[in-house]
Amino acid sequence: MKIKLIILVAGALSFFTFCQKVVQASQQERRVEQEKRELLGSVESPDLTEHRRFMLDYGGWLDFRYDDYDEEDNDSSTTDTYNYDSSLDLRLWLRVSLALESDGFYQRKHSFYLRLKDLYYIDRRPEPTAGGADNDGPHVDYAFMMLDFRPYWFKIGRRYFSVGNGIAYSDIHDGLELHILYHTWGIKGFVSYTLPHQDNIDTSVPGYLKESDRFFYGTEFRYQGIPDQNMYAYFVVQRDYSNSQPQDSLHQYTYNSQYLGVGARGDISSQMSYWIELIRETGNSRVYDTREKKDIDAWALDCGISYGFDVYSHPFFSVEYIFASGDEDREVVTDTENGNTIGDDTNFLYFGYILTGYALSPRLSNIHLYKIGISANPLEKVPFFREFLFEFDYYRYYKDKSSGGISDLEATENNDDIGSEIDFSISWQISSDVRCVIQYGYFLPGKSYPSSTNNNQQYFSISTTLTF
Repeated sequence: MKIKLIILVAGALSFFTFCQKVVQASQQERRVEQEKRELLGSVESPDLTEHRRFMLDYGGWLDFRYDDYDEEDNDSSTTDTYNYDSSLDLRLWLRVSLALESDGFYQRKHSFYLRLKDLYYIDRRPEPTAGGADNDGPHVDYAFMMLDFRPYWFKIGRRYFSVGNGIAYSDIHDGLELHILYHTWGIKGFVSYTLPHQDNIDTSVPGYLKESDRFFYGTEFRYQGIPDQNMYAYFVVQRDYSNSQPQDSLHQYTYNSQYLGVGARGDISSQMSYWIELIRETGNSRVYDTREKKDIDAWALDCGISYGFDVYSHPFFSVEYIFASGDEDREVVTDTENGNTIGDDTNFLYFGYILTGYALSPRLSNIHLYKIGISANPLEKVPFFREFLFEFDYYRYYKDKSSGGISDLEATENNDDIGSEIDFSISWQISSDVRCVIQYGYFLPGKSYPSSTNNNQQYFSISTTLTF
């Protein structure tokens, strides 16, 4: 009986650890996808400088990438859950635009944009399949129409939705968005839905893989009546209709949330800029064992300043502070099981993205994050390296609630010192069609990690992108 109990407990702990590594891996995948999305952003909307009534554009984007993880579990005595992978990512896109004449110019354009994605893993360790290879696709990455009836714009289909600076909500979803834009102000409203076969953010839900079923409704107001300033406010509602597979009649996992955000960004001078956003989260979550409904009472803040020096290499310096509230009795920041048990749920759980480092890459839950960054082009006088950028970032992480958990399961000690990280990156636009990026991150665990899991963690990647 005692042996069976030990096996059961060990199995539960192994599954618990695996689920948290899935969360951490999904954070890395989200960061990589965000970087790719930003590079592809220039082809998503029609070019209004073209004076043609009808326009058909198409092209492709091929990215070869290698990612290496070292001690991602902070424990050198165990085999890493994720070791390395190499992949080929192919995106093929098509855009059709129809321009309407206004005041003698083709100023209004209706357009349709389609992008297909095929991600092929050449080799992965540990192997997901017997051969070590895996294929995700081909499938529809983007597919949306943009209808221009200015000052009204309609965007319908699968595309990237976001509010504010993208923390509370930003993702590729299916939906509808309406923009109303005037000279000094604009407002947008949207409704969107998670993609088919998208993983549930709550990994404790039975069958969470490919079973997310969430709706988002929101509106955002922006004001630009003050020169060089952009102020905004938004409200987003998230409703969870996910089901457990198989059905779990003993527990409820529903997480319904609302986000109210206010923010601003702009220039302090010709060389200095700032940004700030404050987010209030409300709603309700469930207690795993009792199915009791608890109120959500959480906060997040992102603020910073940057300064560009007009000297050789044009160094760019930035300082940023990010805060997201935590819950002192939560072990897992995304899940119902091992989640909130007593009182209000004060853990900030969001459906967007912000960069928090290459190696640790924590979610913004129960955390204070301090970041110092500098970038420069030390070879700007060499013509071949004119599009060359070197970046260095230093991160310092602390818990909000020292007894609560963070997205990295190993930080179990009742101590607020999570650790620090240094990141380096080199990006080089070799030509108009070829780009190379190298990234390296090194995380040093703090006193939140017990001695058994406080080994340093490393991340390395190199990618080459061909545009055609």
